[in-house]
Amino acid sequence: MIRARSLTLARGSRVLIRDAHFDLPPGARVGVVGRNGTGKSSLFAALQGGLAAEGGELVVPGHWVRASVAQHMPQGADSALAYALAGDEELAELRRRYRLAEQQDDGVEIAQLGVALDHAGNWDAEARTAQLLRGLGFAEGDLKRAVDEFSGGWRMRLALARTLMCRSDLLLLDEPTNHLDLDTVLWLEGWLKRYRGTLLAISHDRDFLDAVCTHTLYLDGETAQLYAGAFSAFARQRVAHIEQARREAAQVAARRAHLQRFVDRFKAKASKARQAQSRVKALEKLSAAPVPAEESEVHWVVPAPAKLPDPLLSLAGVSAGYGERRVLDGVSLYLEPGDRVGLLGRNGAGKSTLMKLLAGVLEPFAGERKPARDLAIGYFAQSQVEELLADATPLQLLLEGTRARGHEGVQGSGYSEQQARDYLGGFGYGGEMATQAVGPRSGGEKARLALALLLVHKPNLLLLDEPTNHLDMAARAALVEALQDYPGAVVLVSHDRALLESCCERYLRVHTGAVGDFDEDLDAYARLLRGEGTASTNPVIANVVVKAGGGDHKERRALGNRLKRLEEQVEKLTLAERAAEQALADAATHQGSNALELVRLEQARADAAAAREQSELEWLDLAEKIEAM
Repeated sequence: MIRARSLTLARGSRVLIRDAHFDLPPGARVGVVGRNGTGKSSLFAALQGGLAAEGGELVVPGHWVRASVAQHMPQGADSALAYALAGDEELAELRRRYRLAEQQDDGVEIAQLGVALDHAGNWDAEARTAQLLRGLGFAEGDLKRAVDEFSGGWRMRLALARTLMCRSDLLLLDEPTNHLDLDTVLWLEGWLKRYRGTLLAISHDRDFLDAVCTHTLYLDGETAQLYAGAFSAFARQRVAHIEQARREAAQVAARRAHLQRFVDRFKAKASKARQAQSRVKALEKLSAAPVPAEESEVHWVVPAPAKLPDPLLSLAGVSAGYGERRVLDGVSLYLEPGDRVGLLGRNGAGKSTLMKLLAGVLEPFAGERKPARDLAIGYFAQSQVEELLADATPLQLLLEGTRARGHEGVQGSGYSEQQARDYLGGFGYGGEMATQAVGPRSGGEKARLALALLLVHKPNLLLLDEPTNHLDMAARAALVEALQDYPGAVVLVSHDRALLESCCERYLRVHTGAVGDFDEDLDAYARLLRGEGTASTNPVIANVVVKAGGGDHKERRALGNRLKRLEEQVEKLTLAERAAEQALADAATHQGSNALELVRLEQARADAAAAREQSELEWLDLAEKIEAM
């Protein structure tokens, strides 16, 4: 168990967490949330032993193995497979000692180490590592490629894979969904739910926190408070806490006003002096607990497009790719003002290629890309943040950008300095921040700036490729609000399900070189990836039905009936798991609930999840058997 007792953490002279008390039970999966600068990263540093407490203590069992993603970018000539496998340090050490024993011809040591290697999973280690890398989106051909051959985003996935391979008791993940696509995020959620150690994850992705976490640790105003339940349960408890604190503060204020009136009226009268003095003492003692600070609201002002041609852009029978490699083939798409399109598909399927094609960055091999005469594109690529000039200031970048392209309704050919300051202030760059260099800013601050510089040009077609990487919850909410009011068209690639569900009215799935409508919701898409979809939406099931024409008729019918029963069982267990999660969240918000009840509900949820996963595996085995027939 991790225990904090009167814990105080500081960076320099600034106290981040003061006098905190909490216990994290073994096996808990804890979402660490709070505004930027409240001490989340400092808490992680303390858990890793890299930051000493200013006061109190933070106790982590001494025998626990701790794992976290390295902050530096991976590099080297090792293959992706070898780099990730090296995360299993216990296995690596056993292999090193075994090779040494062989060199020394030490038969006893070889025998003992052979048993230890068996227990450590030596003989299938490469296969397990390859499976992990495939889950994180790496293709089979990538496994032997050198680390240095991958781009920055893929190297961060390698660093995550290496961390997940570690046999850890405590796993610390800081924004693990950044640089991942939706398919990979869904896979990672499944992996983390099966993790048996204690997990702490800093994340601004509410859906990820709800899917993975059993507890929430909220940092705010130098406090650290642990809540039972995932993010949604915490949010409900926090709202109730704020309302209760406000009521108590109002009651205390009314009581203080009553006492103050008595003191003011009678303090000059000798007959009432003693009573007045007692009221003064009561007034001094009367205080209310401070009302918890709410997340600051952010409202982004998005300039309206100057013109809205209809249609904005169309593709007709377009094929595209890179060099000799064709990624997309026969794509037809029609975009008009007001369209809200979300792109789904595994990493490497062609989502970013389609975005580049729409943006005009990539020329088609065949077919026609037809833009409107007054088309104005705002394209946010995943590399946008890294391309900001580190030595420039936000004010310089905005003024230079608007002067270069010219803007209607402003003096001269660009924004005045005051107009630029007012605009940047809406994106959190008010006051001195507008004139300070971009380089030292956090990833979230740079992402806000990149979006501000994009939107100022009044595009009528927004192409957003993972725009929420590094953004906190307030900024994500501001982006959702801005997109909902935006009159132009939006095409969105994101691993943030809340953003997709809030903004998109239509989904397109990029799969096997084609682009087609996906007419169901994201829950159905998640089931499709897990192999739970219906025959109409799940290619695996559809193929099973079509290909079951050979073999023994009775056996096929029996297997088909078994497959149907397993599908029904998976659906029932999924509903049971969701019901248990809801009961756990409701119990966590009820003050009368005790710890034993919460443990019972969590066990019920875990049992339902385990049963569902077992049924899924049986379904997959049976589906493969039928397909083979």
